[in-house]
Amino acid sequence: MPWKPPAWNPKESGIGEDALRRYVDEQIYSLPGTDRHREAFTILLTGSRAMGKHTPESDVDIDVLCPQEVYIPLQKACRDAGITRSRESFWCPLSLKEEEEWRRYFGGNSVPHFCVNTLESVERQFADCDDVALWIWSNARIIADPNRQFQRILEGFAGYPADVLVKKIKYHWLMCWYWGIEVYPFHHNSDSELITAGAAALNAILEMMRVFFLVEGRPYPYTEKLPHFVGTTKLGSRFGTFLEELTSIAMGKSERQLTAWERLDMASGLLLDDTNNPETVELEEQTTKAIIAAGVEKEWMDNYFANMDELLLGKLGPVP
Repeated sequence: MPWKPPAWNPKESGIGEDALRRYVDEQIYSLPGTDRHREAFTILLTGSRAMGKHTPESDVDIDVLCPQEVYIPLQKACRDAGITRSRESFWCPLSLKEEEEWRRYFGGNSVPHFCVNTLESVERQFADCDDVALWIWSNARIIADPNRQFQRILEGFAGYPADVLVKKIKYHWLMCWYWGIEVYPFHHNSDSELITAGAAALNAILEMMRVFFLVEGRPYPYTEKLPHFVGTTKLGSRFGTFLEELTSIAMGKSERQLTAWERLDMASGLLLDDTNNPETVELEEQTTKAIIAAGVEKEWMDNYFANMDELLLGKLGPVP
């Protein structure tokens, strides 16, 4: 089924509707460069406030979309006016003074900011099945959308094509094992390698989280938000606590009686191949079952590690 953006409920965002609309009027509709702002701008609330997952300290993230023919003169005019600096993007960085001024809209530390992009670039992201972008756009809350220009893009996307989804799942499943290999004990040559081994252990956990989203045909969020939202997946709701425990081990927050190398070995082993641990066994069984149900061939999964060349030769995606 095509994705539909959830209805926007200001109460769930933790910010006042009147303050939000005042911010849009004063900071976005007042931009120089074109007199077609209101007729051309789709305005979206994105980020944690769009999904009701914010804290009192969360920023207020706004994305503005418009046709490229409007974007080009707008971007130039705002650059000439010193509102933005880059010739390639339209992000409005705030100085500390501006942050203090903009707090007046929502109070506390809820600093609003916005960036402007083209509708054409969003269409390309959907066509390219850009996971993080799709997660952002499919969870956005619509403040304004003239002629349903943004909603038509959402409604035109019926989900990942089957072959694309299979390729993505294979890529991230093998990446999980790839990072696990990087922690393997015979790689422990010196403590100078601890930083890379630690990063590898955490990357393996993050890749597993991405698989949890993809087996449901869902895009995954950017890295910072993976641990926050993995619990919204079926596998994440079952194994999220286990992955948190592995993260604590890898980071040295638990099992402190062990050396750093012992903790990393323990975390990666529990994630991938400790057949003596019931949780590890169930994790592999349930994940394998979900991957096959999503369309990956059982034979491929049976030969999982022997498929590593598909990853290393770039057949599934970027070479790690």
